Amino acid sequence: MAIVLKSERPSDPTNAARSVTGLAGFNLDDLADAGRSRIDECRKQVAAMLEQAKKDAELIRKQAHEQGYQDGLAKAAIDSDKKIKAQAETLAADSLKIIHNAVEHLHRIHEDWMQQYAESLTSIAIAAAEKVIRRQLARDETILVRWAEEALRSTRSATRLILAVHPETLVNLGQVFDELLASPDLPEQTMVEPDETVALDAVVVRQPGGEIRAGLDEQLLRLQELLA
Repeated sequence: MAIVLKSERPSDPTNAARSVTGLAGFNLDDLADAGRSRIDECRKQVAAMLEQAKKDAELIRKQAHEQGYQDGLAKAAIDSDKKIKAQAETLAADSLKIIHNAVEHLHRIHEDWMQQYAESLTSIAIAAAEKVIRRQLARDETILVRWAEEALRSTRSATRLILAVHPETLVNLGQVFDELLASPDLPEQTMVEPDETVALDAVVVRQPGGEIRAGLDEQLLRLQELLA
């Protein structure tokens, strides 16, 4: 079915291909290695802090023993154990937070990459389709007749229709258009007229209150919507 509005042409296929080439360089292994390096570094920090805490605890015990304060020694041991446990819990929580943030960051990067990849593939598909359709139009102009027929059939209660085409198109396909407009299913006041503002690869059906454009641009727009 024909489409009323026109859209801009898709991006250049060379640029689209270049975009895909850039996206192909995305390396999930590098991100995973970076995440593992950060986790290993955090583990080393935890081990170092625990070792230092043990040394501090031993020093406290020695001082308490030398002073002969048995009660103080017991209390120091308890305080030391609590300190070690608190530090270990804090560092463990920090490690989990680092891992969680790394996973979320990796997920966001992957989603962005997939979106860019999909958009690039769509641009390439549109550009390829445009080349194919242009080649077909060059060999068979009657494709325009089928587009015109779709546009004409899409009008429901119109009492008057004008099929506007480029003058060169009218010269080449005038007889075929006349046969198309002679259909009893169309309004009696239906005619074809030349219009230099209409592209060679398009037709326009005008009716009271508006117009329906059918051409290469509209076909590509329809394809883009289907791929979205």
